[in-house]
Amino acid sequence: MAAFAIAGGGVAEVLSGSGPPRRIGPPRRIGPPRRIGRPRQIGSFAVDPAGSANAFHSRPGLRPPTVTAATAESLGGVDPGFLFLGPGPVSLKGSQQYGPMIVDRSGGLVWFKPLAPGLQVTNFSTARYRGEPVLVWWEGKVARSGYGRGEAVLVDRRYREVARVRAAGGRSMDLHALSLTPAGTAFFTCHPETVQADLSSIGGPSYTNVFEAIIQEVDIATGRLLFEWRSLEHVSPDDSYEPLAEPYDYLHPNSIQQLPDGNLLVSARHTWALYKLERRSGNVIWTLGGKRSQFRISPGARFAWQHDAQQHAERVLTVFDNGSDGTTQTDLQSRGLLLDLDEPRRTVTLRKAYTSPKRPLAGAMGSVQILPSGRVVVGWGTMSHTSEFAEDGALLRDFALPTGMYSYRGLWLPWTGTPDQRPAIATGHELDSGMRFLYASWNGATGVTDWLVNAGPSHNRLRPLGIAKRRRFETVIPLHPQPRFASVTALDRYGRRLARSPVLEL
Repeated sequence: MAAFAIAGGGVAEVLSGSGPPRRIGPPRRIGPPRRIGRPRQIGSFAVDPAGSANAFHSRPGLRPPTVTAATAESLGGVDPGFLFLGPGPVSLKGSQQYGPMIVDRSGGLVWFKPLAPGLQVTNFSTARYRGEPVLVWWEGKVARSGYGRGEAVLVDRRYREVARVRAAGGRSMDLHALSLTPAGTAFFTCHPETVQADLSSIGGPSYTNVFEAIIQEVDIATGRLLFEWRSLEHVSPDDSYEPLAEPYDYLHPNSIQQLPDGNLLVSARHTWALYKLERRSGNVIWTLGGKRSQFRISPGARFAWQHDAQQHAERVLTVFDNGSDGTTQTDLQSRGLLLDLDEPRRTVTLRKAYTSPKRPLAGAMGSVQILPSGRVVVGWGTMSHTSEFAEDGALLRDFALPTGMYSYRGLWLPWTGTPDQRPAIATGHELDSGMRFLYASWNGATGVTDWLVNAGPSHNRLRPLGIAKRRRFETVIPLHPQPRFASVTALDRYGRRLARSPVLEL
């Protein structure tokens, strides 16, 4: 068992007779970067995470959920990038941290931002704002109704906040849909408004409360309202499959996409339908699915309780077919659907259905993404995992969060980040041998391949001790010999020095 203490200003680990931390693979020797001379190569390794949460000596304040990756046979090239997750709990209990998280192909942590207790995250993705790449997500509190009250956050490549987006007119931004446009605006769902309506046509009361869905577009820089859509003006509660309740949540929109023609594609979970909305008036141009579908849909292409409708090309449409709302089951398992959409002929046929051997039935959430290579990533929502498929449907990789956690979507996206903060460093030692270790990490850095270790007898008398290969999020570096002071410098694959940690007394 390991005991922990503060040593020399860092976090020390005392290993009671258990030997050094368990290694992941043998240390790999590499040639040193030319730009910093020729320091010797020194070994390094990583510690395999255990349990449902990661723990790091150099960043003791981070406790992100662990992500495990199971790999099948590789088929062809690999799309560059990382997996974007927004871990959340089924119930907010315990001390587990949640927030936007990026992991690599092995499930290893790349970046994590813990949110304040009680807050949750959805719609974590990349976008462009004012010509620059940004990370964007929704954060806020989720009510028992399943809706949220919060705001969107944008951060740049250095993980500095550049904007917050809030709903206009005194409303609150909801968790279900968020997308940025090249014009510097944001589309999102608002927390629904409770209004009075007559539901006698569907067997309900003539005077009862109904949730009216609201969609807004605002200018990110100024917060000015540019567009607002209210559902009862365009879609009737008669179209809903949701059982009657008060208030009656008859529509429940959960994705918004601005199409190349400027109009909007909206998915509504409780009517089992997709709507193309005219951008200026908000009028419904067509309805796909549900009770009033204007498309002839082949049997394999039908969906229910769906999420994340996205049109990728003129005739390519993806939808996550939940097949359940958590109570009512309409299918045996959830599916990621790749559909052929023929708007002129008003027909929809199935190109491919992506299913998991685990046969998940996600009662909520979910996503489908087509990668540049043709591979498909399916996020299984409340079923706690995300799968990568070959174009032909073969399962290539499966990423799993701990049981009881979810991610609203799971997306594979390219990203380059260089944190504004300095690399973190801590020290520890083995009790029996007295061997010291350095623990080095840099939360969010995507370009680090090696660590240059500088050590010496005093704070101002450090010299290069060697170069250690970066290993996952936190690299463990044995120290031979044992100096009194040390620091690490992050190096990229060309040997360039990116940033240096504080000097640590050992």
